[in-house]
Amino acid sequence: MNMRHKRFAGAALGTLVIAFAALTGAHQSEASAKEADTKASVDMRTPLVLGDADRHLVLDEMRNFLLALQLITDALKREDMQDVAAAARKMGSGAANEIPPETVALLPEYFIELAGETHTAFDLIAMDAEVMDDQMHTVSQISELLMRCNACHATYQIRLDH
Repeated sequence: MNMRHKRFAGAALGTLVIAFAALTGAHQSEASAKEADTKASVDMRTPLVLGDADRHLVLDEMRNFLLALQLITDALKREDMQDVAAAARKMGSGAANEIPPETVALLPEYFIELAGETHTAFDLIAMDAEVMDDQMHTVSQISELLMRCNACHATYQIRLDH
């Protein structure tokens, strides 16, 4: 394994460890972890109550974010920064315009802000991948983007309006 691959593998592993720690709440104290366990049976996140079609649009958007991240990660593994840019661009600001205004009107301001920042982050990943050609920079950008995803998922739940 050459030095570039070792640095990339190390950075990728570091990013995964940080993401895992954030997801599992490893940063919590033992007392707050016990309190969180007590609350685990009650979802304290803000509900987004949506009709079936709007719920599908929002969930599809999130799946598309994940797909773009998977394609970017695969392109990074292959050291193909043009493919990184192409995958990121698919979920950039242009994709935000595909959500109908009537669906956006149903969403809280913070949710809309996080979604907009996420689309902008994909634009920046695409632009930087082409201009900088720096895999470690892209991995850092992905880490920041995933923190935004985690913030949203920790804040909101989606419920179906019956």
